[in-house]
Amino acid sequence: MKKKQKIGLALGGGAARGFAHIGAIKALEEFEIPIDLISGTSIGSFIGALYSSGNLEEFEKEISSKNSFMRDVLLKLDPTFPKLSLMNGNEVIKIFKSLSSARTFEDLSIPLTTVTTGIEKNEKIECNDGDLINAIRASIAIPGVLSPVYINQRLCVDGGLVDPVPVESLYNMGADITIAVNLYGLFSSKHSQENYNIIDIVDRSAKIILNNIAQLSFKIHSPDILIEPPIDEFKGWDFHKSSDLIEIGYQETKRVLNNNQETLMKIINLTDPY
Repeated sequence: MKKKQKIGLALGGGAARGFAHIGAIKALEEFEIPIDLISGTSIGSFIGALYSSGNLEEFEKEISSKNSFMRDVLLKLDPTFPKLSLMNGNEVIKIFKSLSSARTFEDLSIPLTTVTTGIEKNEKIECNDGDLINAIRASIAIPGVLSPVYINQRLCVDGGLVDPVPVESLYNMGADITIAVNLYGLFSSKHSQENYNIIDIVDRSAKIILNNIAQLSFKIHSPDILIEPPIDEFKGWDFHKSSDLIEIGYQETKRVLNNNQETLMKIINLTDPY
């Protein structure tokens, strides 16, 4: 009997665009690809933790409901005195706690690594044991928007600053095969030069920076399968467009898997212990 190879899934950041991760995961399950390890940055850590704890379906039902908290989440986020951020992010964590009983990494059924940025020393910090809730808070702490969090006495913000799609973390966890979902791919923009506004310029500029960081990291730690849903027209605050994002993530993942039959067969053969 041969050794079973471990498949890792890296879920990138992207705020509301992270709903596309749900569709990607549904497609992977449909293709019967077993996920043994997960890494996540920002919203990817949030979705990864829900999937690892077995509560992703409940979250999908929540965001699909008319009364979903996530539809107007920006209006409900708790403001704070603007010394380090505009909001502290407690309400986002309440959503996770209401859906999942997991409070530590050890409570998860699939090993997870979350990525955050040590802002003082410009360092990538991986969390994979102990306090899960604090690790998620640190990973999603968008600079200036959500409050930074201390991890082992280091002030931390959103992991996207150092590793927007944490494939490297999967290799650190022992993955043999890696699948990555990058939400910053610059595809399908519906804008022309004439109809950009200041918000579009800021949003797209941030995506360009983060996508460039991701693409550079892929040159060092290349995923076996790279999924980049064409969601360029969606903003990071489009929490009310969950159904569209889930469907695009699902369809694009199916397309990529169907177009990579050779790699897919390799995965199937390597994960079959006989």
